[in-house]
Amino acid sequence: MSPRAGGPSVRILTAPSLHRGSRDSVAVIVAYVPFGLAVGAAMAGAGVPPLVAWSSSPLLFGGAGQLLAVELLGAGASTAVVVLAALVVNARFLLYSAALAPHVADWPRRARWAGSYLLADPVYALAAARFAGPGGGGRSQDRLAYYVGVGVTLWSAWLLLTGLGMLLAGVLPAGFRIDMAAPLTFLLLLLPMLGGRAAVVAAVAGGVSAAATSGLPLGLNVLVGAAFGVAAGTLAGGRRA
Repeated sequence: MSPRAGGPSVRILTAPSLHRGSRDSVAVIVAYVPFGLAVGAAMAGAGVPPLVAWSSSPLLFGGAGQLLAVELLGAGASTAVVVLAALVVNARFLLYSAALAPHVADWPRRARWAGSYLLADPVYALAAARFAGPGGGGRSQDRLAYYVGVGVTLWSAWLLLTGLGMLLAGVLPAGFRIDMAAPLTFLLLLLPMLGGRAAVVAAVAGGVSAAATSGLPLGLNVLVGAAFGVAAGTLAGGRRA
């Protein structure tokens, strides 16, 4: 396939950007260990054949969506309900795609289609930070190589972590639950991406207040945490100004 004018060939990936993408993914993988293991353990106890449950990792590549799908299958839900539920939970990827669209517009069409499969929360976080930084992530082929490095590395790690979680489900601590592992994971994922005093204050205030009000029904503690985080970040930014 010949590359378009100004666009990269799918077969030409610059090694430095590819390696940087893989290297940047290491910290994310470390942060995702508790969540991946917890998701795998939860899938192991969902009443679905192990191979079917684990196959949701390469099919969906998203912890929230695949866990919901496996649990619905285990509960005897119809295929239509499972598919619809997974689509609703993963609807946030539409926003991620729209945000990345200006940065990938010059990629070949088949590269964009393949990239959409690799899109997940941490992949978006790393790619968006890289593309929005100084230089916009470099040339078009550099951006593509970085994205591939991030996506393939995290995809491989997610399959390994969920598989290990299923194998170790019987020996993991009883208190190792998905509702505790998920907030811990996203807190660890967020910390390296915080820039500036206001962002740090907002993250800490939001996390602490959400944890302190975790007993509220309907997940209202998340809204409380968001409100406290925004207020604290605004105050911190105003004082600095």
